[in-house]
Amino acid sequence: MSAAVDVEASIPINATKGSDDHFIVGGQNVTIQEFPYQAYLLLKRGRQFFQCGGSIISTRYILTAAHCLTGTTKVIARVGSTDSDIGGTQYTSRDFKSHPRYRRATFDYDIGYIRFEAILIDGVNTAIVTLAENGAPIRSGTILTVSGWGATEEDGSVSENLMAVQVPVVSNARCRQSYNTITPRMICAGEPEGGRDSCGGDSGGPAVTNERVQFGIVSNGIGCARPGIPGVYTNVASLRDWIRRNTGV
Repeated sequence: MSAAVDVEASIPINATKGSDDHFIVGGQNVTIQEFPYQAYLLLKRGRQFFQCGGSIISTRYILTAAHCLTGTTKVIARVGSTDSDIGGTQYTSRDFKSHPRYRRATFDYDIGYIRFEAILIDGVNTAIVTLAENGAPIRSGTILTVSGWGATEEDGSVSENLMAVQVPVVSNARCRQSYNTITPRMICAGEPEGGRDSCGGDSGGPAVTNERVQFGIVSNGIGCARPGIPGVYTNVASLRDWIRRNTGV
């Protein structure tokens, strides 16, 4: 079995911006009003900036993936805008934390948060996402909607317009046929025939149910939208107590 490859990791923002009609690997253009909890993150590492996603979980905190924060010294978050480059409101923070048990080799405990002084919530362009409760189960076949500004195809360019795609959850037992590092802190989702997936630059972004409850955080995977190989997401419900202890949410 293959080990996970970090294709959904943060990517440099100087990557070519998408200008064609491809979408978040099988998804579609959406607006921030449809996904007002979505945040666009620029992460400073040395002299470079990298792109990730996140979700607004309170007026002070954005939830993201731990691997997005590794090596980061500053985070700039844009919220309230469909476009990754303009509009909405920007907030800057150097106050963030990854789960102490996160391991880059396996992506286990791939979760972190960023703290801000205040995030304006207007209920239209910005809103607080509902998080799955501690230990809440998610069944195979449940549809998750994943949103972000990531690459439109494997090794492709990122998007300026927010996009979303729907993928069904697959069991961890089935997922272990593709990955040998799947743990209870992970959820897998993807179409058996491929064609729909999150991709590079979507990392840290939310995966929500039809009821708009966030169960997943974009974490890692082998390629993007490959047949028989689902994407891997951090299981929010399995780490809900950690989120509550650290953010009060």
